[in-house]
Amino acid sequence: MTDETLVALKNYEYLILEHGCENVSLVWHTDSLVFGDAGCADIDMLAQPGFTPATECFARREDT
Repeated sequence: MTDETLVALKNYEYLILEHGCENVSLVWHTDSLVFGDAGCADIDMLAQPGFTPATECFARREDT
């Protein structure tokens, strides 16, 4: 598994655990990620280290 895939899955899992699966949606036709009461991001953010606390360790590793 690539680091990018691992980061995306960890970020997605964090959002589901934090907001509940009924409050996290991938909106494919707009390439959007919707979460919580008012959260919205580009779907590509899932693969960004540090997008959620679950992937902060990956962000620190890229900084060095």
